[in-house]
Amino acid sequence: MKLLFLLSLLSTFTFAAPFFKTQKQDCSPTDIRTDQLREIRDQKKVSWCYAFTAADMLTYTFNLPEKASAADVAINYNDSDAGLIVRWFNQTFGHRKPARDQDIFMMPHQTGFNQVALRRSMKEGFCPERVFPSESWIKRERTDFGFTESKVDLKSAMLDIYQLLKNENNLTAENLPYYFAFQNIQSPQEFLTVLKGQTPKTFYAKLRAEVCKYDRIPFPKKYQVEMYLKDAYVFKVLNKHLNFSRMVGMDYDDRITRDRHHQGIAIKELHTSGIVARRWNEEKNECSYLIRDSRSASCTRYDPSYECLGGQIWLEESLLYPSLVSLVTILTPKN
Repeated sequence: MKLLFLLSLLSTFTFAAPFFKTQKQDCSPTDIRTDQLREIRDQKKVSWCYAFTAADMLTYTFNLPEKASAADVAINYNDSDAGLIVRWFNQTFGHRKPARDQDIFMMPHQTGFNQVALRRSMKEGFCPERVFPSESWIKRERTDFGFTESKVDLKSAMLDIYQLLKNENNLTAENLPYYFAFQNIQSPQEFLTVLKGQTPKTFYAKLRAEVCKYDRIPFPKKYQVEMYLKDAYVFKVLNKHLNFSRMVGMDYDDRITRDRHHQGIAIKELHTSGIVARRWNEEKNECSYLIRDSRSASCTRYDPSYECLGGQIWLEESLLYPSLVSLVTILTPKN
């Protein structure tokens, strides 16, 4: 993460000048949702909103036959300069948190930037969601009668894996109390092979490589990724990309989704979602956008005054602008 970026980001928090509203003639109905973008994935308790959005952007941009894995995107990001800095920060200052939270700081469910995630993913290719799931993992627990199987959310799975890593020297295929199964990891021994000799810093990169080794598919081409920090012209930029049928990622303060009266930006509240549609709101007399989140298809977490479509909500420019930080898009050809 570059100092220049941080300084630019800080400037968005204090930007108070009026913005240029989109005129009705420039807010023609647009909806880029395809079959791949119909189903909303749920990040649950992991802070991978940027990776879920990036995976959706890659799936849409390249018209992939199946969804790209957000878990693959996130773990790949963790080894970037930005990801390593966040890991160092968590490990250095994590001891100040309550003791019950200590294990969490070694886990790869940290926040990130989808700009970096998109660039790294386009270099390495994508792993399908069915191969490396992003919402839950299959846990197999040893019993007197063999292994029982259940699905657990990723945060719980990561904490379980951390306990195994702390005791990995004493584990064998015969005494392993539980393991996590994937398409390419089906037995205790196969999981143990990935676990042995690893630390929380290294395990997930090895897991990602092993899980996806037979199924990673290169992208047919690489595009530039553009990040646009908020200024008075931000909606002009947004609409330009929507006019070219580009999916746009948005970094913003998530509190606006829960309270339509919220204004302002706090770093701890930053969230990433996709923008997938546009329309003119006759009642409000302004342009509005359909925000695609990664917190399930439920509408219960949003301000009840918003129109919600299976976990996606419509927000007008006047509501969105005070909470907006930046836009990110993949620069596909204009025609």
